[in-house]
Amino acid sequence: MDVVAVTKPCLWALCATFWVLPLVARADNEPFDAVDRAKVETLRADVAGEIQLQAYDLLDELVFGWNQQPVFSTDTPVVLADVSVPVGFGSGLQALVETHFASLIIKNPRTHVLLSHCPQCTSVVVRSGAKGTVISRGAQEPQTLQQAGASAGSRHALFLDFEVEGSSLVLRARITRLDADLLIVHAKVLSTSTGTPALLRSDERLKSAGEARQEYLDALRGRSVLAVPLHIGVRTYAPGGRTVGAPAFVWLSGGVEASLTQKRAWLGSFTVGASWSPQLHVGWMAQARASRLLSGSESSLTSPDIYGFIAGSVISIYGKDAAVFQDRVPNIANLISTAQGNDPQAVFAAFALGLEIRVKNRIGVGAFLETLPTMTNAQNIGSYVDLGIFAFQSLGVEASLCF
Repeated sequence: MDVVAVTKPCLWALCATFWVLPLVARADNEPFDAVDRAKVETLRADVAGEIQLQAYDLLDELVFGWNQQPVFSTDTPVVLADVSVPVGFGSGLQALVETHFASLIIKNPRTHVLLSHCPQCTSVVVRSGAKGTVISRGAQEPQTLQQAGASAGSRHALFLDFEVEGSSLVLRARITRLDADLLIVHAKVLSTSTGTPALLRSDERLKSAGEARQEYLDALRGRSVLAVPLHIGVRTYAPGGRTVGAPAFVWLSGGVEASLTQKRAWLGSFTVGASWSPQLHVGWMAQARASRLLSGSESSLTSPDIYGFIAGSVISIYGKDAAVFQDRVPNIANLISTAQGNDPQAVFAAFALGLEIRVKNRIGVGAFLETLPTMTNAQNIGSYVDLGIFAFQSLGVEASLCF
């Protein structure tokens, strides 16, 4: 008989809930009131739900083992003769176990087990003899099982017994021959006392805990080092003095992003962007950015990641909106260009400091402050934040999508 450990839950509440708590009175010998009874029933329901999940996990592990090492070499009809559950759970858990087990067998044909219906197994059998009359269920009578197997075309019966032993839930599975002796051809015991559960698996794709962990690691390693980010953002500039200031500029940019470490703790990107407003301006931008993960030591597949970043940009604006970036005292080149009827043009550098929130390294939302070192003399550009050494004249937000 094989004994396999699956998971390590705590079942001490089982006895306390189903047998002890309903019999306990208050310390002052007063009986439980309605509130206490409601709390007991809530705890009873919580424990029952936990036991149901643990029973499902034991059944998953049983069928997973049959997938790896089938009991039969060919498809073999088997009668589900009996399913027993711990006292106190009633037929509700028994029905859930039968339904889940049947679903597992149907979805995993590699077990070579074909379930046969057995209405006689749950019926009441009355047998009289010289020594008296015996009343029992059909599953407890070998003759009834033989008749059920013959009618279902099966020569094997399966018994599933769930029991509570100490702090463990135990599943005992036995496959016997449908003969007078009920010879056991396969037996397995699964316990929840120690070990780890088989995580991240569905009925159709049962797997062990080690396989689930390996798939997670493969997903981490399999992420591409390169990504193509697409940003759409809005930049605003602080008004200078009593002037209205520059209008908001909408930018669309894209480029390439590289992960500098396997954990995606450091990212580097280079993007180019464009901004356009009819009859007002045409803008171009090139930006290099370095990002550092702040929310942990490695990026997560399930939780949002927070990155801090610094960026350097070169921005060129051509059109009427570029006038707000001109110095208080215009230079000769600008005067000549204006005299010739040309629209103003501004080319300047910008350095940004910001934060970005990413979900599954695909969708991001960020905000940043930019300093414009060459805009200290622009009469139409003010400062949002002035640190003395340098000031932040621009405030921006952006949304990102990585491919």
